[in-house]
Amino acid sequence: MERVKAVATFRQIGEEIYRTDTYIQFGTAKQSLGAVVMLNPGSADLKGEAKWQLHHTGCYTDEISLDSTMRQLVDFMTSTHSKLEGRLYIYNLIYVRQTNHIDAINLFQHLKLIGKYPTISLPSLQEMKTHPWLLIGWGVETKKRWTYYESEKRKWLHLINNCGIPYFGVLSEKNEYYHPCPNSPAKKERLDQLIQAFKNTIEYKKLVNNN
Repeated sequence: MERVKAVATFRQIGEEIYRTDTYIQFGTAKQSLGAVVMLNPGSADLKGEAKWQLHHTGCYTDEISLDSTMRQLVDFMTSTHSKLEGRLYIYNLIYVRQTNHIDAINLFQHLKLIGKYPTISLPSLQEMKTHPWLLIGWGVETKKRWTYYESEKRKWLHLINNCGIPYFGVLSEKNEYYHPCPNSPAKKERLDQLIQAFKNTIEYKKLVNNN
């Protein structure tokens, strides 16, 4: 992983910290290798000068350490690509930083309800079309009271269908998409499932198109 790094932008809005514009860089090329849409950023924190800059300017972009999910994504990329030169882009349904996924959704619901969640636009169709594929992994939790959260999922699915790029993920029995890196011994099993889903969807589509 010597030529792999992660870069992200942190924004402080009110009392909350948001992590946006995140990507994993392989080598030096800027082209997109693919994209992932997950639930929300974890709890990675800025320290020292970076933390001071964020507090005083409200926005700071820097290299960040790879968390467990990013390392799982790196393993996925090295298992499915013979050559890695470019960026894997990471999007989220919710950009507010929070470790626990249930807490993240509840916080998002609360901020939306009181009008304090910032306006963060979905990527444009033009941006989405720069990605050769999209991995969906925003989790399988659902509750009727999570109206804003379900609305974000619908917006993303609409965008994905409109942009026309191939997408895949590991589906549950209720047709929800599992997170790519569970906090359990099932991590290796999930990696194998992701690799198989990629082969069944993306590689198969390439094969069909080439023939």
